[in-house]
Amino acid sequence: MDFIITKQLYLENPKKEEGFLSQQRSIIVGRKHLNMIGEKIFSDSDIKSKLKTIPKNVYGNTLESLIGAIYIDKGIEQAQKFIIKHVYSSEFIDRLSDIDYKSKLLKESQKTKVKIDYRVLKREGPDHKKEFLVALYIGNIKKAEAKSSSIKEAEQKAAEKVYNSVFSP
Repeated sequence: MDFIITKQLYLENPKKEEGFLSQQRSIIVGRKHLNMIGEKIFSDSDIKSKLKTIPKNVYGNTLESLIGAIYIDKGIEQAQKFIIKHVYSSEFIDRLSDIDYKSKLLKESQKTKVKIDYRVLKREGPDHKKEFLVALYIGNIKKAEAKSSSIKEAEQKAAEKVYNSVFSP
């Protein structure tokens, strides 16, 4: 999937810088985006589970499994068509592009030559319901903490807190 998304991004944006392409690919193949697409495509009854509520990651994982099955059964061209239609051209991309606070914060820190660092402070809960506590440091000063079911999402939440409190008007 990464290869197909990267190729499509480059074909449609040949003059864009590497940073833009990398950021867009990250959003498109990111767990949050895949979960949203999977949740749109699959109903709860499509996924066999003994859990009362199905975790969001299961939808994204199921989507990735479906893409793998299409590739094995129908080949790369059919997998590419599916990926471009459902993943690359997803209605959710614009919404997610606006909320990439880690990238926004990174740009601001590079302008001001300030070092930012994310540190996982805690990992709690069983594997199927893990929760992470992440702290964001500017210099060596802790500026924010955030919890989530994934490290990346906790980092994103911490970055949003800092960005909104330090860099937003």
